[in-house]
Amino acid sequence: MNILVYGAGTIGLTYAWLLSNQHQVTVLVREDKLSTLEQGFTLSIKDLRKDEQVYKEHHFQPPLVTSIAQDYDLILLTVNSLQLEQALNHLAAGKEKAHLLILQNNWNINSKIPSYLDRKQVSLAFPSSVGGGRKSDGRIQAIIFKEATLLDDDSYTSELSPIFTASGIGIDAMPDLASWMKVHCLQEAVMAGAVAEEGTFDALLKDKKAIRKMICAWREGLELCQRYGIPKHRYKPTKYLSLPLFLLVPVMKFMLSQPLVAEMVTNHMHSGYAEWVDQYFEIKRSAEKESIPIPQWNSYSDFIEQFLKNNS
Repeated sequence: MNILVYGAGTIGLTYAWLLSNQHQVTVLVREDKLSTLEQGFTLSIKDLRKDEQVYKEHHFQPPLVTSIAQDYDLILLTVNSLQLEQALNHLAAGKEKAHLLILQNNWNINSKIPSYLDRKQVSLAFPSSVGGGRKSDGRIQAIIFKEATLLDDDSYTSELSPIFTASGIGIDAMPDLASWMKVHCLQEAVMAGAVAEEGTFDALLKDKKAIRKMICAWREGLELCQRYGIPKHRYKPTKYLSLPLFLLVPVMKFMLSQPLVAEMVTNHMHSGYAEWVDQYFEIKRSAEKESIPIPQWNSYSDFIEQFLKNNS
């Protein structure tokens, strides 16, 4: 298939690299970046599907474009949540006819798409097969997990799944993926607040009181999800958040301390923290709109603002 990847970040380039072994993949880049990217990308990859324990460098030189001047079979939209509506507006202005697969996490994605595109033209996916971030030197460092990519179980599932599986990317179809995204957004967004208050992820791991507060804030977010008709216990790991805190705090500390989890959080902090913050404040605004009290969640706001200033 002829696929355009719209979003040349960690997720977009890693999926583009994986898909390119079976498909014609083109990457959309900004015009001011074209000259520096034409020689290709160096991807530092640790592929857990192959039980790799160290990162290996791969040179990836896909065709690059700065505008959408031809027809594609599929457009893979992999920008972060802050850039989503700008990208949708761009695609709507170009009157693109290709089916669009949005591959990201987003708190309220179903309310954003109809303002720009026919919802039937769009499918949703979550990039659970890939994680990582961009290092300070600009190099992309990504982990390829054994977990399948989640694909919304809609009328296009049977057409989209083989595109990924042919390239060795597993697919799990999930009904109402947008609801799952809401729940998943909570655990990313609450991490933004907990890390900001403690200063670093390592400091958070050492402070049981901070972990306890994070769990309580997470529970408040689940009350908001329930207002939207999403049962608290539908998805893992939030189905376990009702356990007593004296049990849950050490379990949470143990889970977050696992090397792979700690590596993922640390990598994401380098380039994806702003996205977590965006989700945090969007959830905060949603709770205000629904009149759901979330005092623990709200208490992180000042810490996040200060953390952003200190790390700007």
